[in-house]
Amino acid sequence: MRKNAPFDLSAITAEYPYFSQLLAVAVGQLKELPDFSDDEKIAVMSDFGGEHPGAHFNTYSFLILAYNKVGPFMEQIEELRKKHGLLKPYSEFAFKDLGYGPRSRALPEFLRIVDNFIHGAVITIAIDKQIDTVFGVSKKEAHPFIEKELSTMGLGKWKGAAGEKVLRVCHSIALFAALTTRENQRLLWYCDNDAINENARDRGFADTQQIFLRTLGMYSKHKFDLVGFGKSFDGKSHLDDLLSIPDFAAGVVQDLLKSHKTGDDNIPGGEEKIALLNWMATKSKFLSKITIQISRLANGELGSGVVDITPAKQNS
Repeated sequence: MRKNAPFDLSAITAEYPYFSQLLAVAVGQLKELPDFSDDEKIAVMSDFGGEHPGAHFNTYSFLILAYNKVGPFMEQIEELRKKHGLLKPYSEFAFKDLGYGPRSRALPEFLRIVDNFIHGAVITIAIDKQIDTVFGVSKKEAHPFIEKELSTMGLGKWKGAAGEKVLRVCHSIALFAALTTRENQRLLWYCDNDAINENARDRGFADTQQIFLRTLGMYSKHKFDLVGFGKSFDGKSHLDDLLSIPDFAAGVVQDLLKSHKTGDDNIPGGEEKIALLNWMATKSKFLSKITIQISRLANGELGSGVVDITPAKQNS
């Protein structure tokens, strides 16, 4: 179900972006990743956090899973939703709305189902918000370059911050997709509605897809049978339950790392937040939970590493 380190990072050469080098350092610290060699369909679900006032980290979370094994998860979730009256309408589990009664009561069981019926990994890249860019020495230098490069390549017109974000997301997903997949598999990237996949005047979701495909080609030495894309539909389904997993991870990791950085142990939220914190800190047989932090070091350079999240000792 898992494959062991070391992982092949030979695709990442000195010419690759600074961000690629930072991710490679962190991947070098990982002991294992999911093994999808027996699977035909791999899906990536992505969601992001830390864009609200008061946040200290931008968090880019994605769930990568064996999608051909998702049937038992769907069945279990349907039963859970029936039990708590969440099937019609299909009420989404969301980090920003943990307090709603039926969803709140269903949350611990939802997390148990996630841990026991999904084969994959939930991966969060957390970047300190004081870091303006991971693609150059400064935002002033990197963002005009990103804008010009994407436009010249026919990939849409992106303002600096949006261009930075789409590249952070695409590089992160592409690297881990390359490390966990093999030749001729099918890959689906399903994402929530976000600024990086909206259809704006001078760019659209099709541009995001092309950026991802080009980035995937930088890291993957193997070809895929098919790479597909989707974003959250109006009609909700099990895909949105899968999307809730990176949504939870992005929110919880931001709260945890902010707490550690500021020294304030008081993370706001009730029992639901405690359930999520414990879930994130608890190892699962089938679902790996990986958090990578990128921060500025004392010497001014950027550093990256894997964060070990462990359950807190309970005070009696």
